Amino acid sequence: MDSMTVDPAHLSNEDWARVRAFLDSAKKRGEVVDFSTRVELLTPAEVAKRLGMSRSTVLRRIADGDILATKVGTHHRIPLREYQRYSRELMRRMAESSAADIEVELFGE
Repeated sequence: MDSMTVDPAHLSNEDWARVRAFLDSAKKRGEVVDFSTRVELLTPAEVAKRLGMSRSTVLRRIADGDILATKVGTHHRIPLREYQRYSRELMRRMAESSAADIEVELFGE
């Protein structure tokens, strides 16, 4: 039995063709295809590694409300989409800060 994992938010035309081929293949073999969804969750350590910061910094950002997380038992988990949102926001802030520094360098205060 084959399996396939896809993220519908980022499916290209090629990905859709792979999905169709997967379904066609299952149909030819007389198989039933189960569809399920899940939220991909990351640990604070995984988010920290991806962002190049410490785990404790990620936990502080969660406590401050900058990163939205859910609790699984006593552990925080960050949805992949939330990580992506925060990463984009972080990059935007860094770019704005850098732009201000460059402007001062070029034109003075």
